[in-house]
Amino acid sequence: MNLLDLILRPLRMRRVTTGYPPEADIPDRGRRGTPVLSPARCDDEGACVDVCPTSAIQVIERGETKRTWKLDYGACIFCGACIESCPNQAITASNAFELASPHREGLVTSFELGGTNNG
Repeated sequence: MNLLDLILRPLRMRRVTTGYPPEADIPDRGRRGTPVLSPARCDDEGACVDVCPTSAIQVIERGETKRTWKLDYGACIFCGACIESCPNQAITASNAFELASPHREGLVTSFELGGTNNG
């Protein structure tokens, strides 16, 4: 094989990727998508915060009774530890896994809870 054949070889090969985004990529069965927080089910105890290996879930105190919960998809590794640790299923896995955002703030979702038990 000469140098010219080596250089032209990639140009002669067929395409091996899909046409993205026109063709939607369907996740494999069993693959976890993004975690989704459900404020109505949250008991405000924070078991998910304690088990998150990357601190993607944070609680920010806002006075004596208000707390803001934040989930940073940019830090999340989709391990599912938060989902397994929540006794009320306030965190579930979605099928979404595409996380494009023009700004870092677009990867953070949050909600506020007022009080220590919103059951």
